[in-house]
Amino acid sequence: MRILILPGNDWIFGPKQYLHDIAEIMGKRHDVFVWHFNLLQNRKPCLQKVKNVKLIHPWSMSSNSLLLYYVVNFIPHSMLFSRLVRKMHIDVVIVANLIPALWAFSLTPKKVLKVFAFQDYFPESASAYYNNLPRVFRKIIESIAFFVNKLNLKMANIAFCPCHSLINLSEKMGCKRNYFIPNGVDTDFFNPEKSDPELRERLCLSKHTLVFYGLIESWLDFETVLSGIKILKKDFPHVKLLVIGSTLTNYTKVLEIMLREAKLTGDVVLTGYVPDELVPYYLNLGSICLMPYRTDTFSGKIRLPLKFFIYSAMGKPILSVPLPEVKKLNPQHVFFYTDAEDLAHKASMIFNNEKLKKELEAYAKEFAKNFDYISIAQECEAILEKNRL
Repeated sequence: MRILILPGNDWIFGPKQYLHDIAEIMGKRHDVFVWHFNLLQNRKPCLQKVKNVKLIHPWSMSSNSLLLYYVVNFIPHSMLFSRLVRKMHIDVVIVANLIPALWAFSLTPKKVLKVFAFQDYFPESASAYYNNLPRVFRKIIESIAFFVNKLNLKMANIAFCPCHSLINLSEKMGCKRNYFIPNGVDTDFFNPEKSDPELRERLCLSKHTLVFYGLIESWLDFETVLSGIKILKKDFPHVKLLVIGSTLTNYTKVLEIMLREAKLTGDVVLTGYVPDELVPYYLNLGSICLMPYRTDTFSGKIRLPLKFFIYSAMGKPILSVPLPEVKKLNPQHVFFYTDAEDLAHKASMIFNNEKLKKELEAYAKEFAKNFDYISIAQECEAILEKNRL
């Protein structure tokens, strides 16, 4: 197959995309092309490796605004796409982006399979980047994004969804063939055997360290986590929080203000961006990993996040807000907390019971094997072959 992917963000310098690793695996057996939206050419908060896929670099007008970037490049990108999709004899077009899906699906020949990667609840995720605007403007953005999202799903032949809630929503919005393609994990790369004692000393971390890994943005509830840390300090005075990751919106500055107000600047380590090859070593510095999402939005309630599978592969017990999609998988190594006191209580339970901690670590590693990228890529490949026009 010849597959063209239009991702939801900058494939190279943005956070790792839904289908990134799957595309790399399929790229060993098929011709997989990725449209590079050069969104982050100045900031470059991350750096993703590209091995088996071939990048298409369209000429683009740069902009610091995501929305403006897609709008001003609508015509030049769509014209190039219209030529390339025919010239390159593409069999499958996969789009994980609202605005580009409009021109991609409209200009894709009828014989080409159109796949919408419904990776997130786009109306809320789109407005999340405009928290500095008045609420009424964010509501307008959400309404427009909802309309575009619905139109994209109606134009698509099939949809890939990383959770069952999005499958149900996709059906309601007009796509009749929907497939569960979860985020997965490379269980060989995220290996709990990767450790660096010198790194622990350099970062001044204790054995009672909680870890968060991922983008630092407004959809996270660090207030509850920091309150929980303050409670934990009564019994574990050397407890630490390690935050691994960068931001696309300067939200790290908001977190730094929280730390000063909570008087926890000495108890929390912010690493900033960490190269992929070093992430396992940083994750291994913690005893417990965190999934502190806000659940006051639809997006917050439907998450089945990538970090869940990464934490599991690393053999880590997890403290998480109640996430229905995670609960459906019945993971025995995940403890759900509802407030700061509950978080502190469950962290204490794990810290104080070495036997329990070992059992949870063993279970987590076995659990992650069910979501290895190789098996997910094979399933994805079979779905595409089955639905090819």
